[in-house]
Amino acid sequence: MTTYIHPAEITVRRPYDVEGDWILFSTCNYRCGYCFWDADALGAKIEPIAPVERLAEFFDRTGLTWLLHLTGGEPFIYPDFVRLCSLLTRRHLISVNTNADSPHIRAFVDEVDPRRVDFINCGVHERERQVRRGTRRFVTNVLAMREAGFDVFASCVMYPDLFATFPELWRRYADEGVVVIPKALRGTHLGRRYPGGYTEAERALFREYTAKAAAFYTGQFGRRDEPPTVNPFMDEHLFLDGLPDYRGDLCEAGRLFARIVPNGEVRRCGPDDVIGNVAEQWFARRDEASVCTVLECPYFCEKYRLPS
Repeated sequence: MTTYIHPAEITVRRPYDVEGDWILFSTCNYRCGYCFWDADALGAKIEPIAPVERLAEFFDRTGLTWLLHLTGGEPFIYPDFVRLCSLLTRRHLISVNTNADSPHIRAFVDEVDPRRVDFINCGVHERERQVRRGTRRFVTNVLAMREAGFDVFASCVMYPDLFATFPELWRRYADEGVVVIPKALRGTHLGRRYPGGYTEAERALFREYTAKAAAFYTGQFGRRDEPPTVNPFMDEHLFLDGLPDYRGDLCEAGRLFARIVPNGEVRRCGPDDVIGNVAEQWFARRDEASVCTVLECPYFCEKYRLPS
């Protein structure tokens, strides 16, 4: 079992005031069956809420330093995404969740300072990758980002159909220099709710390959002041037997964390507590922690809840 440190125990952090989980849009070039978005959302027309210069201006005008987790959808198909990253990283930090299957990654490597990128999580999504013959692009892009100094890692959502072939998949990518970290499925598959629906054999394989991946990433993760917020190594400790429920706990969302959704709303966390708007250029940061009332992303919940 890999070592896990609770985020509250981290005393030295990257220099940021607020972390934002920025869901740019829902559109994606992949159609993974386990995606949170439905087919209509994944195929939605891309309609940016503002030019990237104005989007970046919002964060500058707050007077705060942000760590922005850029996700979607697939961020690299967002219009002028590399330009947006370049503008944001002048004053802020970013992290990226991507399928790493874009020709724009080369421009990203050339134009964005890796010292201003906290991490890049590259999802394997093997079924779609095989359909689109994207394995070679994925490997090439991951290695290019790593060689340029980006803190990049690869993860793979462990949907039940994958377990039988996962050892071969893992070896194949590892032989190319890309070590895959298992990531727990969250959602319903064939009537079973996951991650609680995994069998004991599936959990054993999950833990086995998490340990193999940890041996590869120990040095990389050990050089960090804090783990990446979206940290697949948390899954076997906290999520593999079922997702925790943080409702009722005190949480720093609204003060140290915010969720930004495609229409530009800045939310404390869930939809009922709007504290700003990127397009409208306003932000009302909370002064203190408050009680969690909604189930959202457990990675951010785990980081920003206050231990009881």
